[in-house]
Amino acid sequence: MLPLLLAAACLLAAPAAGNRPPSFSKDMDQLVLSEAAAVGSVVFQLEGSDPENSTLRFGLAGTDRFEVDAATGEVRVARPLDREQNDTLRFFVTLEDEVEGGGHNNLVQVPVTVIVLDENDNPPVFRGTPYEVTVPEDTPVGSTVYPNLLAEDLDQVGETLEVSCSDLQQFPGACSRFEVVALNASERAFHGAIVLRQPLDYAARQFYQMSLVATDGNHESRTPFELRVEDVQNTPPVFIGSLAGVVHEDAPIGTLIMTVQARDGDRGKPRKITYQLVTNPLNYFLLDPETGELRTAKPLDKEALPDSTGVLTISVRARELVNGSAAGDPLTEATTDLTITIKDVNDEAPRFNRREYSTSISENVPQGTPLPHLDMLVSDPDVGINSAFTLRLEDISKAFQVEPESATGSTSVSIRVANGSLDYENPNQRKFIVLVIAEESQTNPRLSSTATVTVTITDANDNAPQFDRDAYTASIIETASPNTVVTTITAKDRDSGHFGENGIIYSLFGEGAENFTVNNKTGVITVAECPSPGASPCLDFETRPVYYLSYKATDDDGKGLSSNVPLKITLLDSNDNKPQFLSNHYRVVIDEGATRFEPQLQVQARDLDKTSQIVFSIVDGNVNNMFSIDPHSGELTINNLKGVDMTNVSKDDIMLTIQANDGKFSSTATVQIVVRDVNNNAPAFVRDNYVAFVQEDASVGTSVEQTMAIDADSGINAEIKYRIQKGAYDDFSVDETTGLIQVSNKLDFDKRSQYGIELIAIDGGTPSLTGTTTVSITVLNSNDKDPVFDPPTQRAEVSEDASPNTVFYTLKAKDPDVNSSDALNFALAEPITAVDKNGKQVTDSDEFKSFFAVDRATGEVSVARELQRDVAAIVRLTVLVTDITAPTTQQGKGILVITIIDVNDFAPTFPRPWTPEDPHYTVELLEEQPVGTVVGTFVAHDEDSKIANYAIEPESEFFEINNLTGTVRTKKPADYETMKSLNFTVVAYDSGEPQKSASADVTVNIININDMDPVFTQSQYEASVSENSLPGTRVITVKAIDQDEGVFGVVTYTLVGEHSHDFSIGHDSGEVVVSNPNILDRENLPELTLEVMASDSAPPDSRRSVAVPIHIRVIDENDNPPKFYRRALDIQIDENLSVAPPAPITQVRAEDADEGDNGAVSYRILQGNENGAFFLDPVTGILYPATSLEHQPRDFNLIIEGRDGRGKGPHSDTITVNIHILDVNQHPPVFVMPLLANATIEVPENAGLPNYLVMTVKATDEDGGENGHVSYHLKVNNMNKQETDEFGINADTGELRTKIILDREIRANYSLVLVARDHGKPTPYETLRFLTVLLVDADDNQPEFPMDDSTMPYQFRVAENGPVNMFIGRVSAIDLDEGSHATVYYHIIAGNEEGGFYVDKTNGSIFTNASFDREQRDEYNIFIKACNKPEYFPTPEEISVLNEERDPSIAQVRISILDENDNPPHFHRPNYYAGVNAMTNINEFVVKVLAEDSDFGANGSLSYFIIASNLYKFGSNRSSGSIIPSPFNVTEDGRIVTANYMAEYNQERFVLEVRAKEKAAPEREAVTHVHIWIYEPQQLIRVILAQTPEEVNMEQEEIVAELSNVTQSLVVVDDIRYHVDSSGRIKRDWCDMYIHVVDGPTQTIAAISDVLKIIDTKYDYLKNYYAGFSIQNVVPAFVGTHEEEFDTALAALIALLIVLFVGCVTFVVVCCCLRHWVLPAPSELKKKEALIKKEIIDDLNTTENPLWIEQKLKLYEEQELTMQVFSEPEGPGMAAIPNPSQERRDSADFSQVDNTYATIQHPARRSSDDMGDYATLSGNGLHHNSSAHSSLRGTPRDMYVATLGFQGSTFQVPEQTQGNSGLDALRSRSALTINKDGQPEFVAELI
Repeated sequence: MLPLLLAAACLLAAPAAGNRPPSFSKDMDQLVLSEAAAVGSVVFQLEGSDPENSTLRFGLAGTDRFEVDAATGEVRVARPLDREQNDTLRFFVTLEDEVEGGGHNNLVQVPVTVIVLDENDNPPVFRGTPYEVTVPEDTPVGSTVYPNLLAEDLDQVGETLEVSCSDLQQFPGACSRFEVVALNASERAFHGAIVLRQPLDYAARQFYQMSLVATDGNHESRTPFELRVEDVQNTPPVFIGSLAGVVHEDAPIGTLIMTVQARDGDRGKPRKITYQLVTNPLNYFLLDPETGELRTAKPLDKEALPDSTGVLTISVRARELVNGSAAGDPLTEATTDLTITIKDVNDEAPRFNRREYSTSISENVPQGTPLPHLDMLVSDPDVGINSAFTLRLEDISKAFQVEPESATGSTSVSIRVANGSLDYENPNQRKFIVLVIAEESQTNPRLSSTATVTVTITDANDNAPQFDRDAYTASIIETASPNTVVTTITAKDRDSGHFGENGIIYSLFGEGAENFTVNNKTGVITVAECPSPGASPCLDFETRPVYYLSYKATDDDGKGLSSNVPLKITLLDSNDNKPQFLSNHYRVVIDEGATRFEPQLQVQARDLDKTSQIVFSIVDGNVNNMFSIDPHSGELTINNLKGVDMTNVSKDDIMLTIQANDGKFSSTATVQIVVRDVNNNAPAFVRDNYVAFVQEDASVGTSVEQTMAIDADSGINAEIKYRIQKGAYDDFSVDETTGLIQVSNKLDFDKRSQYGIELIAIDGGTPSLTGTTTVSITVLNSNDKDPVFDPPTQRAEVSEDASPNTVFYTLKAKDPDVNSSDALNFALAEPITAVDKNGKQVTDSDEFKSFFAVDRATGEVSVARELQRDVAAIVRLTVLVTDITAPTTQQGKGILVITIIDVNDFAPTFPRPWTPEDPHYTVELLEEQPVGTVVGTFVAHDEDSKIANYAIEPESEFFEINNLTGTVRTKKPADYETMKSLNFTVVAYDSGEPQKSASADVTVNIININDMDPVFTQSQYEASVSENSLPGTRVITVKAIDQDEGVFGVVTYTLVGEHSHDFSIGHDSGEVVVSNPNILDRENLPELTLEVMASDSAPPDSRRSVAVPIHIRVIDENDNPPKFYRRALDIQIDENLSVAPPAPITQVRAEDADEGDNGAVSYRILQGNENGAFFLDPVTGILYPATSLEHQPRDFNLIIEGRDGRGKGPHSDTITVNIHILDVNQHPPVFVMPLLANATIEVPENAGLPNYLVMTVKATDEDGGENGHVSYHLKVNNMNKQETDEFGINADTGELRTKIILDREIRANYSLVLVARDHGKPTPYETLRFLTVLLVDADDNQPEFPMDDSTMPYQFRVAENGPVNMFIGRVSAIDLDEGSHATVYYHIIAGNEEGGFYVDKTNGSIFTNASFDREQRDEYNIFIKACNKPEYFPTPEEISVLNEERDPSIAQVRISILDENDNPPHFHRPNYYAGVNAMTNINEFVVKVLAEDSDFGANGSLSYFIIASNLYKFGSNRSSGSIIPSPFNVTEDGRIVTANYMAEYNQERFVLEVRAKEKAAPEREAVTHVHIWIYEPQQLIRVILAQTPEEVNMEQEEIVAELSNVTQSLVVVDDIRYHVDSSGRIKRDWCDMYIHVVDGPTQTIAAISDVLKIIDTKYDYLKNYYAGFSIQNVVPAFVGTHEEEFDTALAALIALLIVLFVGCVTFVVVCCCLRHWVLPAPSELKKKEALIKKEIIDDLNTTENPLWIEQKLKLYEEQELTMQVFSEPEGPGMAAIPNPSQERRDSADFSQVDNTYATIQHPARRSSDDMGDYATLSGNGLHHNSSAHSSLRGTPRDMYVATLGFQGSTFQVPEQTQGNSGLDALRSRSALTINKDGQPEFVAELI
């Protein structure tokens, strides 16, 4: 009721005289809005009118979600709406008119309700997380492993929640093993389970983690799901380790062979394993069941084994122990095979299968031919190295060689001809007896045996010259200069004289032969003279890479027989072309921050040179080294792993210049990389906060504070706009461009004096980034406020029956300038108005003005007289408040609206037909009406009050009511098929007190409509029908269902579309049948589609229909016969047609329109295939010959049938194939005489008369008839002729005769081409033979080498690692004789002891016989003898004078081995160790690494690089990463130096990865690791040695090894220096080695005390090494001093006490002296010296560590000791020692130490419990403070070397104990004596 009263009060408040209030025509009540309505969007237009047409102003009250334009009434969303927070918004809309003439405006205020609709704006949320579960590995597939998967969504709309599984990158494949199953899912909630879909296996995987994804269609959320697999005993044992063992045959019983190991396959809860032998051959072995040790059980005998290899296989079973015993379950046991090898003992020599062998060979057998019929076999029954043996020959002639030279076990042996110049004519070479020796190679003694081989040489008929190869190949680089040797090719001629090899002339012909020249005598082929080598027309690889030529050898000085051989010369590519980019300019666009190019950016270049390797590099434009290029692929990549960073780069595009280099030439291309600026930098204010002050009375627009933000991006990404986020309360604004904050509203100090404004800067990027700052503004106060009522209009209620003087309200007012309410007075003032209960203004009575009174002091409002609600229901009082303390009148005015509350007497009533006895209404509603449809309006009336609101109680699912108007609307559609009627109850409440109500029961009858479509059971149908189906054949039955009732749900069917007339359908049944069978022809229409429509039976205007397709496939029937396109074929074939494999003759093919088997045609020959001469493929129809056609009939007529159904069908067709067979000339003539292709015949010069029969040519032909008839001819100018000018041949007999007298002096030889030609048809064959006719011609000259600088000696070079048989060079000697006497043979007679070279004895070409290694030997000198003997053996005397006498027949050849980069670099050590002082400066030497490369010159040059500097923190064994840039540098000579100060790495260590890389290709590398510890000087140990540093450096490794062995730790040498004695003199024959010891587990520097203790305990072990290395002592390297703080006041007091004490003592002493006059005896000093010596002897009489006691004693005896050792601390030494407290952490306190063998001790110290065994001088000079870290840089050295100048022991720190205060006091007063160099002087040095 209260809202109605307030509205009425507003209507009645202060009306202008005669002015009526405005009214709303549209007030947005019951407005429905989506919660997604955008802020700022217009959602409603308020409309109203005023009777006087006054200007109207619209307003809103009670909400901050909306704002209204006061003039237009447009309502906009001011703040985001959220249905989950509030689904109904209630507030007031106001309408105020502007009354002219200064009258009061009328203000109308109407309550409205806005309903907020839900949007899907919240993601699902998982409940009950985390999800973790443990599942046994034997859980069956399909089991639920997690049942309670819950997710919820706050939204009421959206899709049904779904939960799915998503694999994590680090746990791939987890989702394939499990499935998320939904148990219950809706839009609000999801309940599901995780189900196992694949078996689990603990051994394979113990843990699964996946991500569960919940989605509502728009939003998703994720949560992890973890599943641990629990191990189950289901896996048998698994054998581990080696399953093979070896034992010697003579091993004793019980020898351990191996240990079998197995473990339980279930690693979660493993069981113990027991072992058992399953098989045990010959009972040789025993197996321990617990340990698995396999041992021998009895003596072994390898010869007793069936396998001669000595290998035994035994089976072992491993069984799991269950409750202490072996289980019998197959899952608890496993069996495996062990392989035991019994090694043999050497007791057999190699044996030949025979003692003697004999064989014979022809004299002309080629080199390498094995001796025939030898059948030699050598075997050794032993095994392994015992059966390894070598084979060699004792052969003086060196004519044979044995193969193989070594073997193992057994081998067949062959003996090959090693010297191919066997000559039967030499009586000494007709029989050879060779001794073959087989001797063991790896045993001691070496057993051996022999066999004899007798080789008989048989004579052979000599032939014409022959090339040793059928074809030759050679290669030469394309840029070779003229006269460069390509190759040397020679031919051999078994004849002698100039008819033999001495008379051979060589020539070259063929296309391109002009590019080469050949020496006609030596056969050396060289490059011809050419003006432009490497380019056309000269040799050019790119133009012509290969030359195919013919090479001709003609004996008899070019006039005799000739032989041709093909020669292939391959050009080697040279780098003579520059690389070319495929594109000279590339352009790519990437985003700033990108880590890679997408797509991949790759530049490409091509080089015409095939062998060129293109290397890409960036030569310019690479700003900040942002990019790198793969030198081989040309792929450009981004260096920065964080992406492209354009910070400090002035341009947005980068122009790279890319160079492609092939090692000689280069070319460039440009790559333009345009970097799109990415908004990756947020704006940042220059200040984190701003503070400003402003006067309260500052005018609007006053500037308050200038703010500024900057953005490191560029372009629009750097454009900044400013906005106030919050805290300004509309009183301040900011210029969005400049950031200037200004006053935007009148300020009020009393309302708000402090502003904390959050200011944001937004850039223009996408997405935008923001920066934030805080602006604090303080408003300065001004006193100028009137008191005001708060609120201005106040409301109160009072019951009409309230008695007079009843106080029912207190006025509320305030004055911002006044803190006390006593300063305010209250009063009533005109006007006072009222309205009656009907809302009309009371004008006819003023009684209401006296109804109420106001207390002046308190503001209490009370009833002044009896109230009359019939006179006035609402009274509007004007009230005043006055500030009585103000110097001037300060007064405020307000309104108090008092509602007089009626006493309620009557309940509301509804209109008829409703009655209190029958409170019921009945209405009708069509089904499926949209939401919001009005059902009806139910209005109630009340006699004494107004209706406050309406409600449906209880709340209805389908209906809702307007609580003010009573209008009922639908909330959701109603479905007649689901419910026929609905009920709800409307309740009306009045506004009286107490409130009364009435209810009405409403029945809503739902009216049925046709709202459902028919639905087919399938979205489409598939059917089939035979192509020959009859009309009425059923095809398919379709069915559709309509959910409507009555006629709306009755479905009928029709066919529509194409082919609808070819089929029919049952109108009610839906059965589809064939109507037109003619359409069913598969060959024309294999498939068709029908459209079937289902319609309900509603009237046509409301009928609903739906259609689906029916896809009908027409099934084939065999209704088409196969058909041949031709009826006959005529074919001719040759009789020699191939049978294996058969050659296809023809193919027949018939077509059948049917498909499948119906259309599959099979072929067969029906008739005409006589003798089965042909075969027909039944599938393809291809005809083949089945047998040879040579003796078959010449004609065949084949009838071939093609039948469908794969030969079984009803339809067929035939074709006739006519075949005629042709005779063929198949065989060419074959020469019988001459037999060889290049034949030579000799004719005596005096026999060359006319008609002389040179020879009879004979050839045969296998063909018959004319095809085999041969005639003979001579080939002249490519024509067949019977004669030449010199010779003629008979065509039939083949007699070759001379026509003229042949004169050798005119011509020595003739070359003829003989032709044998048959008479075959259709094509005759002919065969050619080359015949050389030689006219045949005393030895008085010896061959001589030329005598010039180039041959004395010959200089050749050969590359190392070259292949065997590589040509090196050629020597050539000249013999002035002719014929066979001019034949020169070449022999190596000296310098080739290693057999690295051989010479072609016929032409002097030198070849390699081995691959050379320059690093082993870089030069060879060999001597070659030229003579006329094919075999030559020099005498010792001839060899001995080689270097003394010059023999022109002997050439010296010097062969240099050229270096090749074939050795990789290697470091001397895999690891280097060093230490660095924490105070080391930059460029200080640390350690030198050294790598070597055995190659020569540039090939052996190396560069060093540090590729990683891995830092290890103190005490950590895990790297913290590589430091960049490295704190170290490495020089070109491998010296590692510091590149930074080391203080920040104190106590840490580095592991440097140093790479040595070759400077020459292929730039191989080697890597070593350098371990560097950063130490403080007091962590070092000093080893004093009586050797020079040079000597110590030589023995350094051995010394370090012994110290490492003793300490069981790594010992690192940090420095070696000359020793400095106590007087500061450098002893150059002594040195000090500074070391630190590394603790193995922690890799930290071990404490000195711990190390020295260990060394002392190992004295007995070390004493010999001490003497051997001249180690004098091992002591701490540096000892710091501690200077006590000096207190001057305390010192003054002590000095005073000492003066007093000394004065008293002096007085007593003087008195005593005056009394007794006693002088001290001078012998006291001697006694004291004797005491000192005695103490020394006492100290030396000890059993502890007696190092060099004799030397010590001698030293003590040689010189008196100074008394300074025992002096008091008043000595000046300590005062001069500064103490900056330099000490590392965990340093020991060296305040109380001694060393019996280093210094002198007081005898009293022998009995002290806190004395160490060996310690140095006691005293505070050795104190250290406890500082954990020291700053060492820049401070003076206060570490003093505790040098012991004599041969002492070591240093040990004693335990610190309490007690012995006297001794401690004495010790504390001891001091070290410091020399002039600041070094402590020890007793040892004084000695």
